[in-house]
Amino acid sequence: MNIRNKLLLVFIILISSQNICAQTQTRAGFLPTVNYNHELNKLYEVNLRLESRHFIFNDYASQSSNFQYDYSLSDISALVGRKVGLNSKVVLGFLTRIEPDAVSFRTIQQFIFQTKIDNFRVAHRIATDQTFSSSESTEYRLRYRLSAEIPLSGLKVDVKEFYFKFNTEALNSIQDNEYDLEFRAVPNIGYVINERHKIELGLDNRFVSFIDNQTRITSWITINWFL
Repeated sequence: MNIRNKLLLVFIILISSQNICAQTQTRAGFLPTVNYNHELNKLYEVNLRLESRHFIFNDYASQSSNFQYDYSLSDISALVGRKVGLNSKVVLGFLTRIEPDAVSFRTIQQFIFQTKIDNFRVAHRIATDQTFSSSESTEYRLRYRLSAEIPLSGLKVDVKEFYFKFNTEALNSIQDNEYDLEFRAVPNIGYVINERHKIELGLDNRFVSFIDNQTRITSWITINWFL
């Protein structure tokens, strides 16, 4: 089995993972995202991002029905990246999180570098962020993400072609002197509409609270539009 088929198999396994974890508390919903990228010059680029979370299933708390629509929050972020090498860059940014009853702010620092293996691209991201809120203590996080993007036809991703992308991430969090660990697995199928636009559809699976042995799962159906 070649690498492409192995990754597609992982996608199928993740889709059925809820049956394996049937006794684990689970939330599910959809997560639409819009990304705007713009190169300022040869060194600097800007990313503007709007993301919104919507729940359609939640068994974290006992209630009359686990299936019900619930708006969660919206994130608005702005990031500025600077190339520091042929395949690497440093990114700094700011995020505003808007919830029904609260607003919080996050500062972001990232280092990203890319490599290429055969006909697919691999990206590494090391990131830290700090979340500030008037109602909670500051949260500090350290994250590492590994991404792989594979064309589903040909040796590279061209216009009017599909590709497969898989992200996996480990996220460490400290808040009020309490440490937590989260893992994320995000398979996506993408399509390049034209040289400017592409769209991705996939699953964002988040496994949280590993440390206290009360693992909870949040799964999002994701729709990402890049322009």
